[in-house]
Amino acid sequence: MSKQYLKILSAILLSTLFLSLVPGTALAASASAVVIGNNYTLQSGETLNDNLFVLGGSVDLLAGSTVNGNVVLIGGSVQASGTINGDVTVLGGTLNLGSTFILKGNLTDAGAAINRNPGAQILGEVKTIQNAPYFTIPGQISIPTFNTDLNPFFRVISFFFRLFLWTLIAMVVAMFFPNQLTRISQTAILQPLISGGMGLLTVIIVPIVLVLLAITICLIPVSLLGALVLVIAWAAGLISLGYEVGKRIGVMIKQEWHPAILTGLGTLALMLVLSGVDVIVPCVGWIPKALVGLVGLGAVLLTQGGMKPYQPNQNQQQLESGNATPS
Repeated sequence: MSKQYLKILSAILLSTLFLSLVPGTALAASASAVVIGNNYTLQSGETLNDNLFVLGGSVDLLAGSTVNGNVVLIGGSVQASGTINGDVTVLGGTLNLGSTFILKGNLTDAGAAINRNPGAQILGEVKTIQNAPYFTIPGQISIPTFNTDLNPFFRVISFFFRLFLWTLIAMVVAMFFPNQLTRISQTAILQPLISGGMGLLTVIIVPIVLVLLAITICLIPVSLLGALVLVIAWAAGLISLGYEVGKRIGVMIKQEWHPAILTGLGTLALMLVLSGVDVIVPCVGWIPKALVGLVGLGAVLLTQGGMKPYQPNQNQQQLESGNATPS
């Protein structure tokens, strides 16, 4: 019973941290102003006095409805026929503008599908990747740039987009490698000091070796491949810890979900907490993120990428049994 209570307490603490460290923009919004994977309709005559954030959901702003705030769409769909007294930023997804649509602010399009009725009115500017500022590398192609320092709203979008990518990648990994994630997460939880030490040793030694390989010129491809493997191992460690977080959240709310859902939810919560600490405490907020990453990386290495469970006492037991002689 004590272990069960300990799991529930851990899940409650984790969820409290998750909710407390969500960025202020999301916390300031009402429940109806944040649409994540659900459907939301603003009826004719209704007014939403808040920003509207849509992540992979479906929103219908009927004719005669009003949004007194900004609208952010990431990977979902919005059918807009009402009035928006703010800016609209679309990062992926689909935006359909009806004939009665009125936008008082600017429309920023970053790789979205926008279907605009000729009667739709946009009173501000329409900004797309095609007409964004460019810098040119001599002899190379031109690359679009965005002055994010002057647009804090875009930084919020970028933050949520990174979380969205982490969640998607975690769910895909969990669908194909659930057993490997289990082995890595168990090693990280049961052997955090050994895992962290192994991770720290790796990030100190491996970069030096990769630089020495790159100096030889002919081994540059090997150096780049090694760097890629190191990044993948680091990400795998974080996702494995996210899986553990997701399992504890599932225990707290008494739900048995597919490992992919648990991993996606847990990774989202974990990255929110780590990023939130980094923002709240700028000087040393990176330390928890680094420690978690080192423990995850070390667990990946100790389990050989999750292929084998880590048993620290196995070799010692075999040695003792081999040296034992009958009396």
